[in-house]
Amino acid sequence: MAMRTNGIQPRHWSKISAAVGFDVKPFEGFNLQWCIDKGMVDFAEAIEQEGNVASKEFHIENSLAKMKGEWEDVFFTIKDFKTSGTYTVGGWDDAYLLMDDHIMITQAMQFSQFKGPFVDEIEDWYTMLRCVQDVCDEWNRCQGNWTYLQPVFDSPDIMKQLVMIGRAFK
Repeated sequence: MAMRTNGIQPRHWSKISAAVGFDVKPFEGFNLQWCIDKGMVDFAEAIEQEGNVASKEFHIENSLAKMKGEWEDVFFTIKDFKTSGTYTVGGWDDAYLLMDDHIMITQAMQFSQFKGPFVDEIEDWYTMLRCVQDVCDEWNRCQGNWTYLQPVFDSPDIMKQLVMIGRAFK
């Protein structure tokens, strides 16, 4: 069963081969009887351990792919802001929920003892998520300030009193 684990890769076959003392790779006719005849039963613990490693690494690999795929369905909306002739961006809630969830999952992956083959991909994904989070935070702050100040600078009285600042705001 350990040698049939999803995600078993050539690196795992190499470790199994090293444990049993001869080259082991799947081939036509590779079956339980062949393994028994070769005496691999004596190395069941090492083989099970490598199968477990392959399974855990496979889980990490699939989780990374799943997270990346989930972003394909996240969209922001652009809508008119009152009658200002300017637009604001919406749809932040879904993006923030997904981002927070993915940041937590990725942080957990960073502490996994099975991250080895994916350490660079995990680090790159985490860095990208944090960058997107920073951009969204800044965008939200800017947009929030703008939506707060826009009605103020839309007022004719304010525009008369603060001509230069009003022009800069526009």
